[in-house]
Amino acid sequence: MRCDHDRARIALLLDGELPAPERDAVTRQASDCADCRRYQSELLALRGQLRRARATPSPALADRLRLRLDYEAAEMAAGPARPVTPGRRAAQLLDRLEPYWRAYGRQAAAVLAACLLSVAATLWWVGQNAGPGPDQAHDVLAAHVRSLLQDNSVQVASLDTHTVKPWFAGRLDYTPVVKDLAADGFKLEGGRLDYVDGRRVAALVYLRRLHRISLFIWPAEGPETAPQRAKIDGYNLISWRKAGMRFWAISDLDETELGQLPELL
Repeated sequence: MRCDHDRARIALLLDGELPAPERDAVTRQASDCADCRRYQSELLALRGQLRRARATPSPALADRLRLRLDYEAAEMAAGPARPVTPGRRAAQLLDRLEPYWRAYGRQAAAVLAACLLSVAATLWWVGQNAGPGPDQAHDVLAAHVRSLLQDNSVQVASLDTHTVKPWFAGRLDYTPVVKDLAADGFKLEGGRLDYVDGRRVAALVYLRRLHRISLFIWPAEGPETAPQRAKIDGYNLISWRKAGMRFWAISDLDETELGQLPELL
């Protein structure tokens, strides 16, 4: 498969418009090829930005427009008005436009405030001494979604930690934390190798009822950090650092339930 000929098919894959044989081929390509994987991540990030950019007109604006139309209808029903000088016409035009300026001005102020809050949140996230960056969060999102597109999200399927943990030996230059959390409601399904933040990482898969959780683990220097939360495209993400390891948990599971993992691991 040639990467320069399959960008369109990656987009169709994310939209769920590819037949099964092509879907499997494109999924493998996106998993094996760094360029395709990067392009897929960029499409997912763009789709999230477009979703967040959508705005719905406020009910107050609709009410003002309705009142203005009623006023115009009343003026027409009253019959011909006295002659209007250019100065008076300009004043009337300004009066008619004033409600729209005010409405759009308030909307513009609201959008600007939202943008400033978004920038401030991003700067806060990046400014944390040991916190992960937003690019890392999107890498985690792309890896999780990529696993959901495949027929099997694990390479080693087992409920036994003594089977899953040794499987990573020789495949990674570190030993990930693998715990049996079935008693706490998180059933271990297995593990796989994945690619996040420019390196190969361990990915464990847990099940909470019908919700699949991807837990990514790799070495990270520095002190332990409290869990940091984010929500992207409907997925909840939690990141923390503990015992020399960086942890990322992602799922469509409720944020409160997903937040139990940092305490259990």
